[in-house]
Amino acid sequence: MSKTSWVLRFAAASLLHATACDKPDTKAQPSDAAPASDSPASAPKAAEKELADAADPAGATWKRIEQPFGSFEIPAAEGWTVTDNQVEGSDGTVIMVQSQDGITPDLIDDYLTSYDQVQKRDAPKYAEKARTKGTVSGAVAARVEGSFDNGTKFVTRDFLVFSQGKVVLLGARTPETNAAALPPVIDHAVRTLQVK
Repeated sequence: MSKTSWVLRFAAASLLHATACDKPDTKAQPSDAAPASDSPASAPKAAEKELADAADPAGATWKRIEQPFGSFEIPAAEGWTVTDNQVEGSDGTVIMVQSQDGITPDLIDDYLTSYDQVQKRDAPKYAEKARTKGTVSGAVAARVEGSFDNGTKFVTRDFLVFSQGKVVLLGARTPETNAAALPPVIDHAVRTLQVK
């Protein structure tokens, strides 16, 4: 496993651990209570902006991959591999995939605060460039764009999608020299996300 791959996996695992520890106390609901809604209306003033707005790459073909939390599509081109909770492309692109149960849309602001803290702690020279709240295919979501430098300069484009009583992270990184190719790939992946 490359040093870059190890750093990215460590950052993703740390993120989920830290946000689980920072999760605000919530009152337990009786088992017969209705589950919390995952509709955009249940999030605090989440914008209705569709966040996965980059067009698909011209001529790309896709394949669906299964994960414990659901499925999504990645490029079917040669050189794309799936290992554990990570998808890697031959161009240096990495998509980390994680989910955490018990995170509802009303926790989006707290979750994003924890997310930023963990990124700054674990990704060398991490800088958030933009944070946008909205929706992905009708689910409350946030898109966080940034950069880090672990000896190679990377750009990041991460989606946090709140659905089915959990948050799903599809976090993409690619070398800065490949920055223009990142949005079409990760946006297609998150647009095709089916959470179970």
